[in-house]
Amino acid sequence: MADFFGQVGDQIYGHCIFELSAEQLEVQQALIQAYIKQGADSSLARQLAVKQIQPPKLSEECKDLKSKSKTVPWVTVSTPAIPKAPNPEPVPKTASRMPAPAVVLAEKQVLPQWDCAHGVDYVTIQHKGYERKLTDGEICNPFEDVVREVPETVTSFRLGYSIVTGRLFVIAEDPQINGRTIAWAISGREVCRNNPDPDCLAARAVGPLPPGEYNFAADRSRRVSWGPNSKRMVAGIYLTKLWHRERYTPAQTAAILARGNIAIHVRLKGEMSEACLGLGPNGWAYVSSVISNGRATGVSVYIDEPHPRIAEAAPIVRASSFSLSSLFK
Repeated sequence: MADFFGQVGDQIYGHCIFELSAEQLEVQQALIQAYIKQGADSSLARQLAVKQIQPPKLSEECKDLKSKSKTVPWVTVSTPAIPKAPNPEPVPKTASRMPAPAVVLAEKQVLPQWDCAHGVDYVTIQHKGYERKLTDGEICNPFEDVVREVPETVTSFRLGYSIVTGRLFVIAEDPQINGRTIAWAISGREVCRNNPDPDCLAARAVGPLPPGEYNFAADRSRRVSWGPNSKRMVAGIYLTKLWHRERYTPAQTAAILARGNIAIHVRLKGEMSEACLGLGPNGWAYVSSVISNGRATGVSVYIDEPHPRIAEAAPIVRASSFSLSSLFK
């Protein structure tokens, strides 16, 4: 099996997802409980949750790779080394300590643009101490999986991201290309989804990624690597310069700089993004490819939209076919 994965492992895990992530499993179980609380029979609640939260449909190529893996005997393989962070910002020492995120964020509400639209049926689950609204197993107001490729003539560029809008765009010297949209990604989860409030930015595993400059791993071959918790490929990014320090207290600054595990990854149904950038499957396939081949050289994260004249409105999916009456069929 080690030889098999040496030949096609990257090919499999680059775009083929065979099982639910830990978060999807947690969401699935929480959905069952939420449906039962709404009055659904336990058997129907389980069937509905399992139907709603599934791994993505496999392409023919992924099916073929999966079938090949079953014909090779399993052997124990070692875990690959974690890519070395490229000189991240040091965490300052401070006498003040931030309270637990759940305490700091207790009175905050989901921003209106990310909440369920009027007339959409949903249930509320509990996930790691926070409430999450789901409609048909999906978060409210996800982004449409839009991708706009950067022209091949642009051989080197940075990725730009706006926390407020969720837009991922090109940073390039060519004024005809600079600022153009690539895709849309959520960052942060629950009340902190795409919320640049300083308390959210300081909340580990809840808030969006902080504004500033980020680098990829120094070793290009490890810029996109296997994430054991997410059970899929991720691209780690490392904060090298924090912007807008004047807006944060010393405790918030220390908490922001102490946050780790920031990455770009695919976001699937029911999931959010724990302080990372969660792209749709198409968006992730393209963005991971330009990171792997070295065309994308880093990431710059802005709070507000730096290109309002050319930035189009976010392609938000507001409608849902889910009905609470389906719980009683």
